[in-house]
Amino acid sequence: MGLSLLSAAQPRHIQILDILSADNFTKHFNTDTVQLRQINTSKTPAGVFVVYEKADTLNFKHEFYKSFDGPGYTKVGLAFYARKGNDYQLSFHNDNAFYCASCNNMRDYSVSASSDTVNISISWGPNDFGQSEGYYFVYRPALKRWQLVEIHRSGSGDEGENHSEYRTYSKNTEVYLDDYDAESLPYDSTVISSQEISLSYKPGDYGRLLRSLKEIPDNSLFLLSKVFSKDDAKYFMEAGLDEGQPDNANPIYGKNVLAANEIGYFLEQANQLDAAQVFLDKIIERFPEREVAYLNRGDVFFKKGQSSYKKAEKDYRTYVALMNKRGLQAKIPQRIVNFLYTP
Repeated sequence: MGLSLLSAAQPRHIQILDILSADNFTKHFNTDTVQLRQINTSKTPAGVFVVYEKADTLNFKHEFYKSFDGPGYTKVGLAFYARKGNDYQLSFHNDNAFYCASCNNMRDYSVSASSDTVNISISWGPNDFGQSEGYYFVYRPALKRWQLVEIHRSGSGDEGENHSEYRTYSKNTEVYLDDYDAESLPYDSTVISSQEISLSYKPGDYGRLLRSLKEIPDNSLFLLSKVFSKDDAKYFMEAGLDEGQPDNANPIYGKNVLAANEIGYFLEQANQLDAAQVFLDKIIERFPEREVAYLNRGDVFFKKGQSSYKKAEKDYRTYVALMNKRGLQAKIPQRIVNFLYTP
């Protein structure tokens, strides 16, 4: 963290007398060896985050960077300039905050700050099988540093399997924004998470998704929304359609309806209500006589609260009617009877 350790490539002091903007900051920041790519303002503490590219050897004006593999020798880093009035003083720079410009096919990268939290976002890998990583750091006033609190990673493999994982870290974790290494951090066995959850599945493979959901430890289920959201549920169903089918085709049919219904029930029980409804809506659309789907979706609406009670009542009444039609009145849960018929 000491300024004596900082590279001379980054200007240590910048004065902005005009409106703060990327263009104005660039005029003072860029040199032959370092170039600004993005800025993002911070309020806690006040200052500016700068994403920069830095020549790993020689400088950007050298013929090497114009004629050879310049991106392979270009670091992408992060600096923070603390603000005092119109003056911006370099607090730290981290040349390893992102990958090198061509490492792992890095396609996109950014920094964003909200309140006391900083998010580092990196997308990399082949276009068809890309990976996304998000690192979240919270500012600790006593340390005057941003400390790692969360990692979220997701992506797909060459066989079309999706994988997502989410980890949280305690205040004892000694990983900080100013000196962490983005490329090695996810694989560093010395950095222990306090809570984590992961989920793997292939879009359209309902049996595989159900098995993966059931493998999640009970004490991690409260994190399920971090790895499987409403949007993930929609993607799972739509991406699993056969080629030639329209995007709005119903993916539910006789061979997968049981697994799909179990997934909807599992998600409802885990209080992932919006994701559960995605499955149950499609099941009811394709199989309008499937009574258990109405029960499960009614439970989803009931859990959503009083504003959804009318929708819950409608589904429960349909469920009861279908059960009566099949002569299964005795199997109707008492809680449904109480909800519908108790004044």
